[in-house]
Amino acid sequence: MATSRNKALFRFGIVTDIHFSLEGASLAAEELCLSLDGWHRDNVDVLMQLGDLVNGSEAHQEDELRAVQAIFNEFSGTIHHVVGNHCLALPREELLVALGLSAPFYAFVVAGFRFLVLDGMDVSVLRVPETEEDERMLALFQADPALHDYCGAVGVRQKEWLRGELEGAERRGERVIVVCHFPFLPNTTDEKHGLLWNHREIVELLSASSAVKVCLSGHYHHGGYECRNGIHFVVLPAFVNRQEHPDFFCGTVALYATRLVIQNQHHEVFLEFNLS
Repeated sequence: MATSRNKALFRFGIVTDIHFSLEGASLAAEELCLSLDGWHRDNVDVLMQLGDLVNGSEAHQEDELRAVQAIFNEFSGTIHHVVGNHCLALPREELLVALGLSAPFYAFVVAGFRFLVLDGMDVSVLRVPETEEDERMLALFQADPALHDYCGAVGVRQKEWLRGELEGAERRGERVIVVCHFPFLPNTTDEKHGLLWNHREIVELLSASSAVKVCLSGHYHHGGYECRNGIHFVVLPAFVNRQEHPDFFCGTVALYATRLVIQNQHHEVFLEFNLS
C-alpha cells in the first residue's frame, strides 16, 4: 500500500525530438498515439514536449506541424511545449500561436516545484537580436568556428527574467526544474549536436541558486546525464531514434518529496536520483 512518503507529488509525461516528418509518418503517428494512450491509461494528465516537434523540411514544415498537432490534440490533459531549433523552420510567431504559447519562455508551478521553460533559440541566426548586447552576443558566437548555427543562446531580457524567477523561488521555498531544448553541459552532448551557446553563463547562474535541482533537455539524440554543483542535468534520448535506443524514447517523470524517477515507455526505471 502506498504511503505519503512514497507517493508521487506529481507525475508528467515527457518526450523530445519527435522530428515528425511526412516521410514514414504513419509509423511515427502510430507509435506516438500508443504513447499518448499509455499516458492516458496511467492517468498522466500533463505532458512536456522538449522541442524539435517537427523535422522542419523546407517544403512541408506546415503540413508536419498540422499532422503532429492532430495527434497531440487527442491528449486530454495539458501540454507544455518547448521551442527547438527544428521547430523554427516555421516563423516564430506562427509557431507560438500553433503551440498555444504567449511567449517562448515561461514558468508554471506544480506541487511546490517551479518549472522554468527556457528559449534556447532566443539569440540565434533565425532571429533579429532584441538588444545591442544580444547583437554583440550573436556576432561573437557566430565568429566561433566550434559552435553550430543551428544552436542558440539565452538573451539579455530572458536572463533577467530567469534571475528574477530564481530569486522568487528561493524566497518562496520552491524547488526549481529548468527545461530547455539544448543541453547545458559539454559532457551531456557531442560535437555534432552542440549545446546552448552561452551554457557556461547560464550554468553559473543556475548553480548560484539553492532552488535549482534539475535541468531537463533534449537535442542530443542519444541522451546524457551529469550531476554538477548538486544539480542533475538530464538529456533525454530522442523519440525519432527509437529504433536505435529502445530502452527509452518517451516516458514518465515522477516527483517525490526527496527524489525524482524517470520511467521509460515500458514502465521501467530509466534514471533515478535524490533531490537534496
